[in-house]
Parts: sequence; C-alpha cells; structure tokens
Amino acid sequence: MSNVETNLTYRGFTLDPFQKEAVEYIDQNFSVLVAAPTGVGKTLIADYLIEKVYKSGGRVIYTAPIKALSNQKFKEFKEHMGEDAVGILTGDVVLNPDAPVLIMTTEIFRNMLQQSPARIADVQYIIFDEVHYIDDPQRGSVWEESLIFMPDTMRFLGLSATIPNVDQLAYWIGGIQNREVKIVTNFNRIVPLQHHLFEKNLGITNLAHLKKMHKRVQSKLAMLEPWERKKMDTTSHIDLIATIKKDYLPCLFFTFSRRKAEMNALQLGEQHDFLKPEQKKQVQAIIDQVVERFPRISSERWTSLRWLVLRGIGYHHAGMLPALKDIVEALFTHKLLSVLYCTETFAVGLNFPCRSVCFDSSTKWDGVAFRSITNREYFQMSGRAGRRGIDTEGFAFTLIDLNYFDPRDLPTMKESQIEPLQSQFTLSYNSILNLIKNYDDAQIYRLLGMNFATYQALDERSKVRENLAEMKTEIDAFCEHMDLEKCPLVYERLKRKRNQYQSQLGREQSGRRRKQRLQQQIAAINTSLTNIEMHNCSKEEQRKCRQEGKLYRKLLIRYQSLLKHERQLDPQERYYQEFQDKKSLLVSLNYLQGDALTTAGDFASQIHGQELLVTELFMDGLFHKLSIAEINAVSVAIGYEPRKNEVKIKHNLNFAPVYKKMLQLTKLEERFLGVSTVQFSDHIAALAYRWSQGDSFDSLMGDALIDEGDLVFAFRRGIDLIRQMRNATTEDKYLSGKFKECINKMDHDQVSIWL
Repeated sequence: MSNVETNLTYRGFTLDPFQKEAVEYIDQNFSVLVAAPTGVGKTLIADYLIEKVYKSGGRVIYTAPIKALSNQKFKEFKEHMGEDAVGILTGDVVLNPDAPVLIMTTEIFRNMLQQSPARIADVQYIIFDEVHYIDDPQRGSVWEESLIFMPDTMRFLGLSATIPNVDQLAYWIGGIQNREVKIVTNFNRIVPLQHHLFEKNLGITNLAHLKKMHKRVQSKLAMLEPWERKKMDTTSHIDLIATIKKDYLPCLFFTFSRRKAEMNALQLGEQHDFLKPEQKKQVQAIIDQVVERFPRISSERWTSLRWLVLRGIGYHHAGMLPALKDIVEALFTHKLLSVLYCTETFAVGLNFPCRSVCFDSSTKWDGVAFRSITNREYFQMSGRAGRRGIDTEGFAFTLIDLNYFDPRDLPTMKESQIEPLQSQFTLSYNSILNLIKNYDDAQIYRLLGMNFATYQALDERSKVRENLAEMKTEIDAFCEHMDLEKCPLVYERLKRKRNQYQSQLGREQSGRRRKQRLQQQIAAINTSLTNIEMHNCSKEEQRKCRQEGKLYRKLLIRYQSLLKHERQLDPQERYYQEFQDKKSLLVSLNYLQGDALTTAGDFASQIHGQELLVTELFMDGLFHKLSIAEINAVSVAIGYEPRKNEVKIKHNLNFAPVYKKMLQLTKLEERFLGVSTVQFSDHIAALAYRWSQGDSFDSLMGDALIDEGDLVFAFRRGIDLIRQMRNATTEDKYLSGKFKECINKMDHDQVSIWL
C-alpha cells in the first residue's frame, strides 16, 4: 500500500504531479529515472522510497557523488529513522555497514558489486543521486559500471538534473538490465527563475543593453590614442550586493576561486552588518552546538569567519575544515546568513535554497584552461534561487566587467539548451582484473559493449546511416557520368591539363628532371584520352552538369566524410583493444597467468586508484619495511595532485624506492599504452609523517602552504588507501595490524569525520 495519503501529501508536503508519478511507479516496483531542475523536490522521492522499503523490512542503498552529500544524508536519515536503521560507507568512514538503509558513495557501491556482491544481494532498491555525473571525465565510469553490474533483482531510482537526452539514458539502462525504466520529467520550476546581468553603470540589465553599451564604449576608445585609453571603473561584488540587498537577499554568491570567496566576504563585512541583536544570539547558539560536536576547532580562519557570520556573511569552499563548513551550512539553513560566497561544490546535491544566486564571473578554470561555464553548470548553481513557499520567483545575477566583456563567455541561460550527457567510460586496471576474475572472454567482450558510450555510438551510427542513405539518394540523382572519365567535361579538363603541361615544357629552359616529369605527365594524359570512350552528351546536358558539378563535389566530400565517421563508430572494438593492451601489461607484470589472477593481481583487484604503484610497492615488501609514520607519508603521496603553484615541503624521507618503481611503471605504460597514469607527489608527505608522529595540527599548518581542508582531504585519501590495503591483506596478521595502527595515527582530531 502506498505511503502517500489520498490528498497527495507526504511528510506534510503536497506532492507535485511529477513526484506523484514517480512514487506511483515505485509502488509498482519499477526502476525510475527522474530528470528535473535543481530545487524542485527530487529528494522527496528518494525519501519516500527509503521509508517505503525500510517499513516493509527490506534494504535500500542511497549513493551520492560526493562524501559531503553522503554525510549530510546520513545525518538526515539517522534523525528520521534512528541510529540502528542507517549505516554509512564512504571510504572515509564505515558505520553500521549491515543496516537496512545504507548511505555510500557511488565508488563504494561499484566496489562492492565487484568484490563482495553477496553483502548487498538482498538490496531491493539503489538510489543514484545526481546521476548526471555519468559524464564526469574523472568519475563517470563508476556510474556506468554500477548500472552494468547491478544484480537483476535490484531496482534503481536515478535522480538527475534536467538533461535533453534523458530518454537515451533510460533506454540504455533498460537495455542492459532487461527491464523497463520509467521516465519522469519535470521542466517547470515551482518557483520561476529570472536571469539578469549586472553592470555598475547600467545596473540590473540584459544582454541587448549590455552589447549596446559595450559597442559604444569600444567606439569611443577606438577614437583615442593607445596612451589616452583608460580602463572603465570595475564592477565589483560590492556594487551588486548594494543594488540587490533590499529586495533579493539571502543570496548565494558563486565565485570560482577560494581566495576570492574569502576576500569578497571580508570586503563585504567591512561595509555591511545584516543581523539584528536577536539574530546574533541565534548565530552564537548554533556555533556553540557545532563546537560541542567537534572536540577541537583549530583554524587561522576561525576568528575572521566568526566575525563575518555574526554579521550575516559567510564563505564556503573545499579548503575549509569540516567543522567550519558545518557551521556555515547550519547558519545558512537557519536563514542567518544574508550573503554566502561559495565555490561551485556548494551546488552539488546539498539542499540550500535562497532568494537569489549571483555569479562573479561566467568563466572558470577547469584544471587545464579557463573556459565558459556550461548551461548545465549554470543551472546547477542558479537553480538554488527561489525558496518554495517563500518566494514567488527566484533571481540569478551575473556580474559583468566591461573591461573584459565578451558575450561569447556567457551561457545562453536557456534550459532548452542544456548540454546532453556524453559517456566518459574508461577501463581501469582494477576493472580489468575484476572482469577477468569474474567472467570468461565471451562475457567480457559482451560486457565491454554494454557501456553508455557504445550505446550512444550505435544510436549515432543509426542516425548517420539514415543521413548517408538520404545523401546517397541525392548523389544518385545527378548524372551517372558526373566526374567520370566518360564525361565530356572531364575529357575537356584533361585536354586543358595536357595543354598546360605542354606550355610549361616549352618554357622550361633548365632542369632535366623537371622536363622528364612533365613529359611523363603528358604521356599519361594522352594514354587516358586515347582509351576514353566518351559518352555522347548533348550540349544542354553538359551545361546542366557544369552548373551542378560544384554542388555534386561538395555533397560527395560530405558523404565520404560521413562514411569515414560511420566506420569509426565502433567503440566496442576500441574498448576491447584497450582491454587487451592493458591485459598484456598486467601479464608482463605477472598479475595474470593466462586468465588467472596471481597473488599480485588479486591484491591489485582490491585497490581502487594507482593500483599498479601500490601493488608493486606492496609486492616489493616496502610496507613491511617502513615505519608507521613512513607508510602514512607514502600513502598520502600516492596519487596526490598538488594545486597550482603549490610548493613542496622539504623532508629527509627516503622515497628513492618509490621513485624508482614509478619510473619503471611509467616506461612500461608508455610502451604498452602510449601514456602513463602513475602519480606520486611528496609535496605534503612530511606533514603526514609529522602528524603520525604526534605533531599538532596548528604546527602542521604553520609550515603548510596549502589550505587546511585540502590537508584533511589528503590525509583522508591516505586513510582510505591504507584501509583498502588492510582489507586486501587480512591473512597477513602482522601487516594488517600495522595498517590498522597507521589509520589510528592519522584518523584523529581535526582529520576525523564527526557524524
């Protein structure tokens, strides 16, 4: 029986039509894919499903793309259902792993499917929140593998932002799981969203007015000498807040720089205080509650951040300590922050609606280059604007600086033009080893053709073939002798070419080789002219062919190009070749003997990320030899990617064996694959060593040249890797115990996860 009341309410909320449609499909035990804008209530569907399965005595898994969202959902479900009902597995933390309601990252779910499927064999439903992450370049494969290897008995609920190819995604999932996937879409925001641009002189404006202003400014500048030209007054975030503070707060102000988020907040704090005395007391009470949960908050940011939040201003980014982010999130939830400067990570899944969303730029650094934000990114962030039941509409403002204005940098701000999902499927060594462990060659070949990339390519191929057929019909409508030697026009072109060569030969005064080449070309053309049986075309036919020849050749070039593209649309063969290449590399490392995993191969199949380097160091006995603190230093350095301009902290640790192994693996990968994936950077290894030796967090940060949140994240990555190695070495009691001690030496105080 449905948990939804007859008046279409659930937990006090009146269900919208798309929510009602989704829960009705769930009640009928269908797999469901829901695509809807940010902030319209997709999460309520997941809550309904979890409560329904739990009350029926079944098990359900909720997966999220980021650990912060997993932690948030764990807190929510624990409060609603009780501690015994909910467990969490994120790599960072493992609590109550056999609970009926399990919260985990998508990576953990994929790993369980590969290594311990029996543990989740009785799970009825799996929820994939933010399933559009399937086209994330670094992590998209995890979603695909999770969907491909799900057991037949398990249903799924996918929650996605608005995407134009939701049908394609659903049909692919339905095909690999041999069951119908119900599609529920909602393109209407409950709270309509208005999009605006802001420039200091124009105020709140639109693109048309902005272009006119920009053109006028450029015209005036063009009349001046270079040394006379001056920059216009820069439009700042302060200008925008001053304009919108009366009618459009609270707001999320997205920046694409951590430093800028902090700097902007401090600048605003010097000019504004948005809180009344009673609200300041509420802020202090929430601070006290969070501080009570976290035994110690030691951060150089804390003094200034506390001053800011007591003025109704905050900032939020991944470089902050978890405790500080918790304080900011709690205050924003309680509507005690009027302006929150944040990076785009704040937009992922976390439920923090506001009246308006502001952007200090429409371009971002993506780790490789500066680029314009996509429409999907724009709506993922701007979708937070408009609080249901409070606002009649939400507002998005993009700050424009005319000194650097380029309209091409702006997203279209049209939801109808959101980019479609594209598969980013890749094969990791871990995936290959687990495929070989669990399937035979025929099954592996079939599985490699089940990914979304192959489905999309085959879907595209069918459309390309339709286009080819249409173009072939057009080509066949031209004269059958077009551009063939029998054509009188071709015959005439050959004669003109011969005459041209003869003229060149007559003018040639020197160069014996050149004369010989011209004579050979003339002879070849004469032979062709002699052998041609020219078709007897009328002058009218020749005139028509002469007129249509250019169009024919253009069409033929397009046809041949499309034909070449069609032949390349066979990713299954490409993935199988990649599989074979990487398998050969694994054989050369003795991870495989035939189709059987060796001890090294079995160990590597349980490591997720930098499998080759970790396994090689393990097989060389390095972790047996190193001390606890040295193991932690190495684990943090494996796979570590320094941020731009990050300076290495000097140390006396001996990493020569690691670098030697890294060089060997790099050469091996380049020989087999042409690229290398091995990563090891000891930029902050000294800090992990010192932390494990008992140094205080304050002491580490005194020498660190990175954000405290990044340091915590790096240490937790190291803990996750050590936990993987410990799980892969349960039979080696000495090493397993050593790894447990390594974790204890790192997982304490500021580095611990407090849930």
